[in-house]
Amino acid sequence: MVAALGIGGCTASGQQTPAPTTENTSPAAPPNTLAADDVQTIVDRCSTGLGIDATALGAQIAAAPQPAAEAALFFASSDQCADIPSALGRTDVDSFTSPLSFIEQPCAGRTVVSFWAHYDDDLIFGNPVIDDELGSGACVRTFFFTYSDAGEGESTYASEREKGIRAAYNAMLGRSGEWIDRSVTLASGMTVTMTSPSDDDRVSLLFLRLPDGGLSGTTFIYTGQQTLEKLLSGALPSLRTIDAGRSVSVATLEKSVAEILAGYAPDRVLTHLPKEAPDSAGDHPDHSSVGTLVSRAVDAGAAPSAQVEYAVGYPSAERAANITGAQLERKASLFAVYAAHDPVIGCSSAQSCLARAHFGDWLQREYLIPQADLTRG
Repeated sequence: MVAALGIGGCTASGQQTPAPTTENTSPAAPPNTLAADDVQTIVDRCSTGLGIDATALGAQIAAAPQPAAEAALFFASSDQCADIPSALGRTDVDSFTSPLSFIEQPCAGRTVVSFWAHYDDDLIFGNPVIDDELGSGACVRTFFFTYSDAGEGESTYASEREKGIRAAYNAMLGRSGEWIDRSVTLASGMTVTMTSPSDDDRVSLLFLRLPDGGLSGTTFIYTGQQTLEKLLSGALPSLRTIDAGRSVSVATLEKSVAEILAGYAPDRVLTHLPKEAPDSAGDHPDHSSVGTLVSRAVDAGAAPSAQVEYAVGYPSAERAANITGAQLERKASLFAVYAAHDPVIGCSSAQSCLARAHFGDWLQREYLIPQADLTRG
């Protein structure tokens, strides 16, 4: 019967006839599953400001990979439309966890993320590691929790300290150019100021600008006696940033730390010792509070524990000096670049900074404790 019908068999003349083929006419799966309403939201909020025709922008969104499309929707929803064009062009991000993955370009080398309480903590307790990493081609993303204002609030003192930390990173990079500031709203809802060199994308500094807690953790009446230590203890439900008065809770801080780690996917993480560590006794309360927040995120799986190291703070002065010679000269010189902007420290050369009480001791030391060796009790 098959032969008689001439299907996949022989015709009457004995010639073989090919079996018919069935073409796959189903449409290819779209590159993303963004709903039509979400696409319209992006177009309505951002096409005019971007100077892109609405139809053209809609087509770009429709053709974007899922993570890029989700990033575009986030940027539109958080009034960060200017980041949409670069986000839509990114195909190297596996999932949308943070806008940082799309704002920052991929790093060609290693990525180091560090979290500090004040604008000089990285230079004192995280160097020469940070400087060495930059020298080897790594990217460094540094997050500062407080405005480092010593109770003065929004002031020339605090803004000068920010200038000082930029100048110190300029010295590490061997440049003297300008920095570009911008506001970034994270997926956690927290807004920070990001500042980066105009011609070197290997460094980004993130400023949250919470009140400086002071050595006692309860001082500074002018800024309402708001401290990280009180926030973590539950004595305060939230803190307000000094620059914009934004409310920040413990939950928001914890989510933001985890998001920063996910967004940057670092190879190395540096921060202060947590309050629960014996070696943090006598340290600045802001330091140990930051360490506690980061250690909580690491304990919850935000970063592989093998990547994380905790810096011994003020109590490092009780240990043997381990930074000497040319390495010490370099570390102290970088600190002096910063300190020239900090009238409280009042030194502007390596030797004068090394002669400063306490600071000279800290500069001669750097003790980093790996997560595996961290004790808490």
